Amino acid sequence: MDRTYFEGQTAFLKDYEKVVKATAIDPEQVIDKVMTQLNKPTPDDKLYYILPGEYTIKGNTVRFPFRKELIAMDNEATVSTQFFYEDSPYEYEVADEEQL
Repeated sequence: MDRTYFEGQTAFLKDYEKVVKATAIDPEQVIDKVMTQLNKPTPDDKLYYILPGEYTIKGNTVRFPFRKELIAMDNEATVSTQFFYEDSPYEYEVADEEQL
C-alpha cells in the first residue's frame, strides 16, 4: 500500500493482523472499511474502528481508537481533517441479548 490515509497506519495494520481471524488481508480493503467508519458522524466525537467478534481470532469485538484533528495545510488557510491511530486496540466481550 503506497498511500497513507491516516497517521499510524502501519501500526494499525500490525495490530489488526494480530486480532483478525483471516490469515491474509488486503490492506487497501481494510483501510477503506476503516475510513468509511471513521467518516461517519459520532454523537460523542469519539472515534473507533470496530471489528466485530465474528472476524476476530478470539471471537470478541475489538475496538481500535482514533482521534481526528483539523490541520491547516498552507498559507491560504486550507484546512483538512487528519485521522490518527491511537495505537492501543481494546478487545471486549459483548453480551448477547440472550445473556441479558
